[in-house]
Amino acid sequence: MSQSLSTQITPSLKPSPISVEDVRSWTKVMEGGNWSKLMQDSVDAKVEWMHISPADGPLGKTTPVSGVYNSGEEVIEQALRPILAQFVDSHIKFEILDVFIQPSEMNDASERHLTKAVFEMKGSAIMKKNGKGWNNYYVNVMHFDNTTKKAVKVRVYQDSAAMNMAFED
Repeated sequence: MSQSLSTQITPSLKPSPISVEDVRSWTKVMEGGNWSKLMQDSVDAKVEWMHISPADGPLGKTTPVSGVYNSGEEVIEQALRPILAQFVDSHIKFEILDVFIQPSEMNDASERHLTKAVFEMKGSAIMKKNGKGWNNYYVNVMHFDNTTKKAVKVRVYQDSAAMNMAFED
């Protein structure tokens, strides 16, 4: 056996059109509050976006913004606006803690080459209701179509207790 095990089981990968710098630039757009631009430039019109907390599972709703969204507009209206409304200047500052980019491989269901970006972020804001600082940690798993460089599938995992604290009276 002349091939190593990893060579035998690893599919042929293509270079990734998505970079760590792309992820960092999206974060800057998010901080600037231009979510519509981010959705238009970087998210597929038919995105499958799931905003979940660890206890949610795919269909649960442990926070007011947990759910499955099928367009960038749904994400903005049903998840982002309610979250941002809880904070001074409707603003969350994001800090990228770690980024991993998995090179392209064929997705059997759609026959598209997809690149996966996984990144950990810390979000910080000042709550409107009491002026106190608020922090939440997120892990985002985004699958990008290599041809369009737009996200076609997104999973946002977060600390549900921190999210709920922002919405409590």
